[in-house]
Amino acid sequence: MSSTDCLQPDAPGDPSLARRLLVLSPCLAGLAVGGIRPARAQGAAGRKFGDMVGLGVKFSQGQPATDLPLLTDLDVRWVRDVVDWPGIEPAAGRFADFRPAFKQRLEFYRRNGIGLVALLTLDNPRAYPPTPDDAARRWNPQAFGRFAAMAARMLRAAGVRFVLEIGNEPHNSLLAKSLGGAWNGRAPSPWLTHYVQMVQAAVREVKAFDGTVKLLSDDDLWVVHYWYLEAGLPAALDGFAVHPYTPGMPERAAIAADTDWVRPFTAVDPDRSFGSAVRRLREQGRLKLGRAPEIWLTEWGWPVGAEGARGSVTEATLVGYLPRAFILAAAAGVEVLCWFSSQDSVDGPMGLVRNDGRRRSTYQAFKTMTTQLGDHLLLRQVAGAQQPTTGLQAFLFEGPQGRKLVAWSADAKPRRLPVPQADPSARGVDALGQPLVFEPGAQGAARAICGAAPVYLFGNWTDAAIHASLAAAE
Repeated sequence: MSSTDCLQPDAPGDPSLARRLLVLSPCLAGLAVGGIRPARAQGAAGRKFGDMVGLGVKFSQGQPATDLPLLTDLDVRWVRDVVDWPGIEPAAGRFADFRPAFKQRLEFYRRNGIGLVALLTLDNPRAYPPTPDDAARRWNPQAFGRFAAMAARMLRAAGVRFVLEIGNEPHNSLLAKSLGGAWNGRAPSPWLTHYVQMVQAAVREVKAFDGTVKLLSDDDLWVVHYWYLEAGLPAALDGFAVHPYTPGMPERAAIAADTDWVRPFTAVDPDRSFGSAVRRLREQGRLKLGRAPEIWLTEWGWPVGAEGARGSVTEATLVGYLPRAFILAAAAGVEVLCWFSSQDSVDGPMGLVRNDGRRRSTYQAFKTMTTQLGDHLLLRQVAGAQQPTTGLQAFLFEGPQGRKLVAWSADAKPRRLPVPQADPSARGVDALGQPLVFEPGAQGAARAICGAAPVYLFGNWTDAAIHASLAAAE
């Protein structure tokens, strides 16, 4: 969302997301419609849903530290927070301790079992100012590698779980503007070549310190990651951080299979599904790196506003998109999704909390999701696998108290779902945690109405009962 510069304290927000969403929106027309088929989720076996729930925090951009308890209220397991290179290395070769406010946050994260996606800023004009002979000195790869290793040492000493994210949206940063090249990374792009050199240096230095520390390359555009791989990402890189912003529903990627500026790559299936974008990028990584990279979504969200205006959606729509995005990510085998974001701060109306402290309804939708699913395992998708961008979508979870069926209508058309086995004791809640009111159906059966916002249905149902219920959905 925000550029590397925007992640510095007190920097202005990045207005480019809305423009990018408008540019991408023509790619979203047309959908394939198919039948319903159960499909096994791609998530890590035995991993609880809550383990992949993250949130981008804004404490480095003015969010008050008094908001830290919101993370435990929401049952957040990962946060994305900034590690500022000039703050750690104010002069070449001289490293400083973390600032007190950041140390306070690290202690809170550690004490509450919250992992840290440590976003390493990419430039340091304070310690490495440009010279007439080296205009790119502020992005010196070797110096950046040493900074990354020092950050890893300091975070390890702080006792917090962490991964290192190498910069934020380089294609949308001062690095790209200064060094030049195609905005989508198409070769030859000097900015992309230089960024990959920074990744190589960081991986080399950090792995020399501790081979278990995970590092992620970063960009918001799917295609840029393909060009990174062509430019020589190191095999020891652990994964990719992606920001899959899209102007519409989360099920549908912001690109098509034949989008011209993605060529020569095909980054999504003809159905333009989000899941296919994750799968294809993972497969390309396996081809180039010799193993499957982890996929982390370190930003994903939508601005709140008038529907369709500069990529915005209404708050009511976003109440549905938020849990849908997390469930889709879990089903695609994404390691962690960090929702963007905890507070509006400088980036406009994208926070769970407004700058005046008032909570949006998306805050309650987030809390309902973690309350209902945090200790559950995602078993499989039971409806919508063959039509992932339209119609009824349903996913089966299992937890300590039994099974839960989470269902919604991707195209927002109301669907009526009979409760499995017409169980008179069936219960459920809506996306905001309010008890569902079931509609009477044939022969006394209860029916849940599924709209754009997910419903959470509880019961100890057999696979056969769930299949029968889905087959009878209207």
